[in-house]
Amino acid sequence: MEQVLPTIEYWRRRIEDHPLHTWLVTDEEGVLPEQKLWFALYFTNFIMYFKELNLYHISYRDDRVLDPRREAISAHADEDMTHSRMFMRDLRTLGWDEMLGWRPSELYYWLFLSEVNEQLRRRTTQITKLVIEAEDPEVRFAVVESIEICGNALFRHTNKVANEFKDRTGKELIYWGDFHLARETGNAVDDDAFDGAVLTEEQREAARRRAIRIFELIDEQNSDMLRLAQETISQGGFGYRRGIHAAPPSWVPTVPGPEVFDFNFWPDTDAHPSQRVIQQTWRQCRQALRDSEHMSFFHADTLAEAEAKLRFAVLYSATDTCGTPTVYKYMLPYPIPVNAQQRAINRLSKRFGRRAAMLFVDWQSLRLDEHLDWSVSRTLDFIYLDKATDAHRDTRGIITHHIDITLDPVLRYWTIATLKGLTETYASATGDLAEWVAGETGLDLPYMTLRLRPDAPELEDDPEAEAIEFWRLPVSEETAQQGVALVTGIYEQIVARLDAMVASWDKQDYPEVLRTLEETGR
Repeated sequence: MEQVLPTIEYWRRRIEDHPLHTWLVTDEEGVLPEQKLWFALYFTNFIMYFKELNLYHISYRDDRVLDPRREAISAHADEDMTHSRMFMRDLRTLGWDEMLGWRPSELYYWLFLSEVNEQLRRRTTQITKLVIEAEDPEVRFAVVESIEICGNALFRHTNKVANEFKDRTGKELIYWGDFHLARETGNAVDDDAFDGAVLTEEQREAARRRAIRIFELIDEQNSDMLRLAQETISQGGFGYRRGIHAAPPSWVPTVPGPEVFDFNFWPDTDAHPSQRVIQQTWRQCRQALRDSEHMSFFHADTLAEAEAKLRFAVLYSATDTCGTPTVYKYMLPYPIPVNAQQRAINRLSKRFGRRAAMLFVDWQSLRLDEHLDWSVSRTLDFIYLDKATDAHRDTRGIITHHIDITLDPVLRYWTIATLKGLTETYASATGDLAEWVAGETGLDLPYMTLRLRPDAPELEDDPEAEAIEFWRLPVSEETAQQGVALVTGIYEQIVARLDAMVASWDKQDYPEVLRTLEETGR
């Protein structure tokens, strides 16, 4: 470890002098110090996702008891996962709810589909990959230490802004000020668990390489945030950017479904003997979901009940749906494919995750913004912190882990096939309900009625990759067992998410979605 720390120290000194940090502590005529914190609205995905990163990926969870080093990293993650709530408090203290005034659909679009936050979404997935792939505690320590150093450098500079804001207004900023800084020590652990740690040559190189990449990604993000914040201040606030980057579509071109796989994807022919156990598990899980009591949720006796269930389903699926393009653009593909199998996975990834924008048409047709009437902070709470949406975050965590824990194309294929196979199963039930509502009311509901984009994805000719049938490839017994665990794990979590959705409906966690606008007085 002593041979890794000098690399981290070099990058610590380099990140310390980043122009974003200098700008934060430099007084400017006509610019209030707290306006410089607007950079955080181009970092909100990561700030709020930080809880999930620590809970599902930095922490060793049940395996933390295996040794003191896993426990030390996990204990620090326990504390770090509380920081998102500090940001939420400061958002309200700074008056950003009133300053922005964004409707829920605008915030969803800004976070998950806007071009201005595209690179943040890419960097967040890459940071997550670096953590998950670092299974050895000694390597993960280097990754987390690098993240912590970057956080400490940032918060030592925002602390000046927070103090100036408090001096002028009497209001304390706990995320940007002393309270958070005291907890951002710049260290991955709070004890000496890694003192004297001996690494193999392979571990040392992995630790160095991953630590450097963390610093590079955060350096890039800091540069983007500086530029974007300065542009926003020069434009007098977020009004112009709201119209450009937080404006979901009210119509998109579509064609009727159903989705047809006229390429080698759907595992509906016999698998290779070594993969039959995976295929059998996949078929059993799909049938179990089709036969489950959850499908009855998408039945309604009245049109009013049907519309309420569709509003609820759109809201409850929005985070996953809006995050799907990121999964297929940055999580599943191989950045530099080195063989036909990896190229084939990249081709599949380009074919999927292309319907998310349709959700906003359904959202507006169902007047979901008017029903919710939520502030920015309330919408953020629903997406990232609400107890009733814990199952969504569990699902994201499990799927992300299954994708990033392996480079095996066959296992990535079964991840895609399982996601498509299970979502198709319950989407068909939602689609029947949506078709009825659309037919009776004339509402445009392209997402829920399973319409498709009319344009085909752009794919280069690659006959070798196109010919691959993943389920027909021979695999080892270990890979087959991993495939079964993958399919089963995703199925069980999707069932848990549906359980949570039905329970939330029964408990009326979101009564504003269930009532008509007349009943709410809006």
